[in-house]
Amino acid sequence: MRRSILLVPLLALSACAGASKGERPQPRPETEYRIGREDVLEIVVWREPELSRVMPVRPDGRIAMPLVGEMEVAGLTPGELQGKVKQALAPFVKDVSVAVLVREVNGPRVFVLGEVPKPGGFPLRGAMTVTQALALAGGKGEFAGNEVVWLRQKTDGKQERVRLSYRELVEGDAEGALWLAAGDVLYVP
Repeated sequence: MRRSILLVPLLALSACAGASKGERPQPRPETEYRIGREDVLEIVVWREPELSRVMPVRPDGRIAMPLVGEMEVAGLTPGELQGKVKQALAPFVKDVSVAVLVREVNGPRVFVLGEVPKPGGFPLRGAMTVTQALALAGGKGEFAGNEVVWLRQKTDGKQERVRLSYRELVEGDAEGALWLAAGDVLYVP
């Protein structure tokens, strides 16, 4: 009897998790912020005001600094960039100390379209689930169906399409591993 009581919740959870074809569990994304294209950075070099700068990350993911030159920064954490700048300035500045601050987050976005009250692009400032993105868009609209189509651009250039049940996302525990990535699109027909 005890085994059957434990088995029922596990079966229900596994049924919700595999709600649609093509859906794959995904690990929770990193919580440490990664610098994105078009973010605005402030790089402060202690006791060297002529080297300190506020600058946007260009669309190609690079910045340019005096003495350092061009640097690829998109995808780095602020701490990683701090170490990279410090290492590049070490031959020119004695006892160099660098701080990197992210002034504006403008890079990664997710998009919610279709029958939602507030369609549009939403900044992806950390880990975000499908349900959280739908909540930012105001939930489903008055004439929306029960389906959510999740579009994700794969690295090989193809697009992956996953059909989800809105009701199971909101009422059930189907959310388990549905983490969004930059550029993902949710469409509510």
